[in-house]
Formats: sequence, structure tokens, C-alpha cells
Amino acid sequence: MKILSTFILALAFVLPGQTPTFAAEKTMIEKVKERGVLHAGIKDSVPFLGFMDEKGKNAGFEIDLVTDLAKRLGVKVEFTPTQASTRVQLLQQGRIDLVMATMTHYRKRDEVLDFSIAYLYAPQTMLVKCDSGIKGLADAAGKRIGTSLGAGTVKNFPKAQPKAIIQTFQGWPESFFALERGIVDAVATDNVILASLRAGSPNPEKYCLVGKKGVFGGGYYAVGLLEGDSDSRDTINFLLQDQWLDGTWQKTFDKWLGKDSKLNMTAADFANFEMRIWNP
Repeated sequence: MKILSTFILALAFVLPGQTPTFAAEKTMIEKVKERGVLHAGIKDSVPFLGFMDEKGKNAGFEIDLVTDLAKRLGVKVEFTPTQASTRVQLLQQGRIDLVMATMTHYRKRDEVLDFSIAYLYAPQTMLVKCDSGIKGLADAAGKRIGTSLGAGTVKNFPKAQPKAIIQTFQGWPESFFALERGIVDAVATDNVILASLRAGSPNPEKYCLVGKKGVFGGGYYAVGLLEGDSDSRDTINFLLQDQWLDGTWQKTFDKWLGKDSKLNMTAADFANFEMRIWNP
């Protein structure tokens, strides 16, 4: 009733013969350009993807990509650390403009958020101690599987291995700590996150990524945006495609995940991912 009353009141001030006009809500991109700053939700605890380096600065694959997006928009960027359990709320509360934080585009998430095109594909598997005896999903029956609160693993892993015991932790560092201490038998999530946790550990040789027999799913990383702002989504999509076309994406991949990094991963590790490119 309040909205209807406001609408009627507004019409009362329209002169005869005039068409009523209403101020359109500014898009996220318009607000960012006026502000001069892009508020980006990122990860700060996942090595090589989004983390704090030895100088206390945000660094990683996603950090470089979102910093470049801001540069292409002609604005500065400010980072807000997020967890899988908080990133959606931070976006909906208006505390950040977008999320670029290892967020997989699921249909369920699409009910509350909009997503850009994908900028990476990540198969999901397990990280275990090499002497654990876990070689595939069949071996995970009755085992304790660690994962982060809010991660897709919580729903996806039991579908692949119903007899596994899922234990959740605040984030990926806490999940890996539980694996180190024997609190869980494996950590399950995207292969790139697992490879990053292993490479950042004091004794990476003790941990192994389970091969194809351990894959229980996979998903596309995309930028999370507020629902209903198609103009801003289009702008982000075009900028991501520009990064791909001019070689920025590949250079960033090689630096953090590929041939120039400790991970030394290849396109095959990411199902030979290629970004969707639309014709001009």
C-alpha cells in the first residue's frame, strides 16, 4: 500500500499531457565510476589465487585479474576479504560491488545473484596425505572429508560418496590444518585450491592430489554480481573477454598457476578451459 500511495502521489504532480518519468537506479558500474573505486570481494587466504604475500599485500591470479578490470574501468580497486560463507551476504549488503573469490557458478546461487561468463574451470577432487591409501572416491567411504563452510563440496561430495563424513571449517587454511593434524583424512574442493594449499605448505611432498578416480564434480569460476543489473554484467563480460583476447588472462595464468609458477599447472588440469568470446 505504501508503494502504491507513493506512485499515486507522484502522478498527482504530473501536469496534463505529460508522461510521468521516474529516476532510474544507477548501475553498479555507474556508481563505481562516480566513486572512482571498485570494491572487490576477494580471497586472502588461498595461495596463488588470492592471498597475502610476504609484504602484506594482496596477490594472486584473481587479484591481478580484478585489479586489471578496475584499471580498464579507469578506477582504483579496494579489496574486502571474503569467505565462502560470507561473500554473498557482503554483496547483497552493498559492502562490495562484485565478488571474484573462487566462486563457482551454480544454478542455486544463480537464484540470488547474477554471474559473469566464466574465467576458469576447476575440477573437484581430494587432497590427501600420500600414504593415506585413498586413491579414489571408493576409498573415501567412512573417511572424514574436510571442506570450507559454504563451499559446494558440502552438497556435491555426498552425492558421489554418501558414506563419507563431511566436516566443515571456517576456511581452506583451517581445512588443510585439519588434514595436517589428522583431524580429517582428506580435503575436498577445486583442484586449483588444493594444489595451492599443498604448494604453500612446509612439506608439500607429503600431500597428493587424487587423480581422475577422485573427481566428484567441477565448476566454472565467475564474477558474482547483484541480481538484475544486466548492464554492469555485460560490461564485466566484455572486459573479461578483452583480457582473454589481448593475452592478459594467459599472462596472469602463467604467472600464478601455470609454467612460471610453483604450481606448474597446464590447460589440461583445467579441462582445457577456453573463455566464451562473443563476436563484436
